[in-house]
Order: sequence, then structure tokens, then C-alpha cells
Amino acid sequence: MVTFKNGSLICERYILGPMEVNTYLVYDQGANFALLVDPAEESQTLLNRIRELDLKDIRIILTHGHADHIYGVDFFKKQTGAEVSISEADAPMLLDADLNLSSFIGESLVLEPADRHIKDGEKIELGNHIGVFKNIPGHSPGGMILVFDEMVISGDTLFAGSIGRSDFPGGDGKALVKAIKDQIFSLSDRLVLPGHGPETKISDEKTSNPFFGTLFNV
Repeated sequence: MVTFKNGSLICERYILGPMEVNTYLVYDQGANFALLVDPAEESQTLLNRIRELDLKDIRIILTHGHADHIYGVDFFKKQTGAEVSISEADAPMLLDADLNLSSFIGESLVLEPADRHIKDGEKIELGNHIGVFKNIPGHSPGGMILVFDEMVISGDTLFAGSIGRSDFPGGDGKALVKAIKDQIFSLSDRLVLPGHGPETKISDEKTSNPFFGTLFNV
């Protein structure tokens, strides 16, 4: 586990599953409400941590609907009573093993419908902190990021030195690059916590990410 902290806002990173997905537990210190972002597999360690912190009110946030980010949804929903939230555009992926790509890796996964659909621009209060959801299409049609004052949970849109794949069904590389420029690079500099790999900074990706040179001129 790696912990990122901004005042009372705590974000703990757990690397879960065979594809090493970054699952995040985000909470305001002293409060009992938390976000569980992209639970990638069943994890007793993470469940024990939730119980240790006495987090009674959990909301599962899915940045998108690909299988590697959702394998732990049923487990954590049953164990914590959490509601599941995803964008409307990606919601069908939970119900279809072909859409969420699990059928292509030999382990078909079909979940129950999401409890809520996240809308672009929707805000969420986490203790004294407010996060804003932004739609970043291109890796998937309804990919979402979550923006706080000092950090961005970017899912599979933006990585350290790279961007999300766009060769899956519903992907669009140029749309992804444009959305990152418009929705992430327009923010003040802050920490980026991606769906895979190490953290980075917006300023670093603006200056050194090769996908924002001549490869995609948008």
C-alpha cells in the first residue's frame, strides 16, 4: 500500500489482480464515508483496512467498465453493502462479458446493473473535500476521472508517459488525446493517480508524454 495525502484527504493505493490495477481507497480522515475506486479483485487485505478504519459508508466508483478494473466489485459490494457507480455510457459493460472484454481473456464476468450512473460534472463530497467527475472518452466511451484540488484519479486515460489503449471496442485515440488536453491539462498542476503504474504530475505529462507531440496532432 502507498498512501497519498492532501490535508485530511487520504488516498491509499493497492495494486490488485494479474494486470496490476491500481485500486484506490479515498477518504477524509476522521469521517466514515469512503470511495473505493476500481476494485480489481477480491482482497481481504483491503477489506480488513476498510474495517480497521471503521468506514461504514462505502461507494464503489468505476472509472470505466473493462474487466480488469471490476473483478472485485461483487466481493466488496457483498462485504460492505456499497453501492456501485459508473457512467451511463459504460454501464452496459457490467452486464456483457464481450463488452467488458472478460470473454476474450477466458474468464467471462457478468455483474449486476450499477446502482447509480455518474454524470459529467457531477460533484461528490468527501468530508471537507469535493471531487468532480469528468468524462474522458477514448479508452472507453464513458471513461471517467475524479478531480480533487491536489490530485486526479485518472483511471486508464492518462498514465506516466503514456495514455490508455484505444484499440478496444468503443475506443478513439484522437478523442482520448483531445479530452486529456481539454479536461486534464487545463487544470492547475496536481498529482495524477492512474489505473496502472506509478503516479505522475500534470506538468510532467504536458512536457514529456510522447502522445502529446506530433503523434496525435489534435
